Amino acid sequence: MSDKTNDEKLKILQERLAQIKQKRETTVPPSNQKEEVIEITTHKEYIPPKERAPMSFGWVKYVVIIGALGCGAFFAYNNIDNLFLGGKSTVVLKYNLNMPGEKIAITGSFENESAAKAMVKDLKVKGYKCDYFFLPDKSNSKEEVYKVFIGPYENEEETNQWVKNLEVEFEIVKL
Repeated sequence: MSDKTNDEKLKILQERLAQIKQKRETTVPPSNQKEEVIEITTHKEYIPPKERAPMSFGWVKYVVIIGALGCGAFFAYNNIDNLFLGGKSTVVLKYNLNMPGEKIAITGSFENESAAKAMVKDLKVKGYKCDYFFLPDKSNSKEEVYKVFIGPYENEEETNQWVKNLEVEFEIVKL
């Protein structure tokens, strides 16, 4: 702005108004009238903004493509077993069950012990010799589940004979 005080600005404004009033009172033919232009300077001059070209977002598609490829690679790396082995783990379970006989049939897998006990009770009522065990205690697996089994039986034929009457999925395990 200007370095002038408000009183000085007011005085200049009053003088200018007096000049305008005086011009109106004196009638000068229009051809002799001159327009007086008063320029007010400021410390900062107005500089119009430069015209810029519109921003290009072509690079965004490359960022999206690279991000998608990165996410896909991360998913594939973390799920390599599920992708190429059909969800089956390459770890072969080895059981250390000390029972007389050759085979057992694992008929159920439960996260809590009470569910495993309930299935054992139900199978015993139906006439099966059965029991359950905690998988990490009886195998090389770290999966914390209770496995229910029927048996042990002397051979696979005898095991299959007992299992065919069950209407559940099963896995025959050699002891």
